[in-house]
Amino acid sequence: MLYRKYGTTDDKVSAIGFGGMRFEDQKNIDACAELVQAAHNNGITYFDTAPGYQDSEDLFGVAFKEMNKIREQKPFFVSTKTFMAEPDQVRKELETSLKRMNLEYIDFYHVWCVLTKDAYEKRKQQGVIEAFEQLKSEGLIRHICISSHMTGTDIGDVLNDYPFEGVLLGYSAMNFSYRDAALDAAASLNRAVVVMNPLGGGIIPKHPDRFDFLRTRAEETVVDAALGFLLNDPRITVSLVGFANQKDLQETIHAVENFKPLEQEQIDSIRNNLKDTFDELCTGCQYCDNCPEEIPIPKMMDAYNHYMLEGTDTALLNRLKWHWGIGADNDVISKCIACGQCEDICTQKLPIINRLEEIRYIAENYMSGQK
Repeated sequence: MLYRKYGTTDDKVSAIGFGGMRFEDQKNIDACAELVQAAHNNGITYFDTAPGYQDSEDLFGVAFKEMNKIREQKPFFVSTKTFMAEPDQVRKELETSLKRMNLEYIDFYHVWCVLTKDAYEKRKQQGVIEAFEQLKSEGLIRHICISSHMTGTDIGDVLNDYPFEGVLLGYSAMNFSYRDAALDAAASLNRAVVVMNPLGGGIIPKHPDRFDFLRTRAEETVVDAALGFLLNDPRITVSLVGFANQKDLQETIHAVENFKPLEQEQIDSIRNNLKDTFDELCTGCQYCDNCPEEIPIPKMMDAYNHYMLEGTDTALLNRLKWHWGIGADNDVISKCIACGQCEDICTQKLPIINRLEEIRYIAENYMSGQK
């Protein structure tokens, strides 16, 4: 296993982390706990969960109860999060998380799922930063972190606003250009970066032919290559893999054990091939992000990528709602006036107007069904 220093802290964490939201069967408590312990036995020391991941905190707690017995000899680090902002609510949720996980403190506690800079400012005004600082002074949390789905530039602004010790963000071979600015900002400030969805939420291994351009060696699998692309990036501290079962764990361990640093020429080739291989998929260059109607076109096109790859309305709507905070009833979905400005500037000449219309149609059909 590879290990990296977490930002400015003294903690050295595994370059692969355990993402706790994709257990194959959460009702099988023993199997889930065994999976967590197996990851620890294979050198993984970073474990990430959240109150909203169904029973994930409880399942981690079963495993941690055993792992605590050897924690001095075999350290591990725990990350969780809160949507709450008001101090009493933050404290209450943290206390619940600690109890569920059989822990006395949380190593990395995140202001969770910040979708816009306005949302960040609102939570600050409600007292979330002061709440975190108080909990840290009491030893209940060790490091103050943030989790965000904003653009790379906006995340950079937030990191410059407050000295968060680490940031959790979505990043993979599918969308790296969308958040490169955040990684650059974090690196310049010496902040840790933990990336979620390193395999595109499972899309990359489901479409090995589409992502074959990631492979630089004949013996590599697409999973090896996708994780290797991230392991090779010195700006990234931890890549979180959502393990569903022992097979997922062993595939990831194999990728780490067979990782070989990439030459700059290979990195450039992967980045350039993204544009050629993705032809009809948006590469996230963000040139279209200046819509006169304030439609977040890059976010909409990212969701449309998932629609094209997965082939279901649910994939589109879930990506919009859970990754970008845009519900099917959000007015922004129907604001396009077909002015054509986005298509004129699109480097790939994608039919953005038609795609926005299709997103609107899918959203309206869904809302009609709900009514």
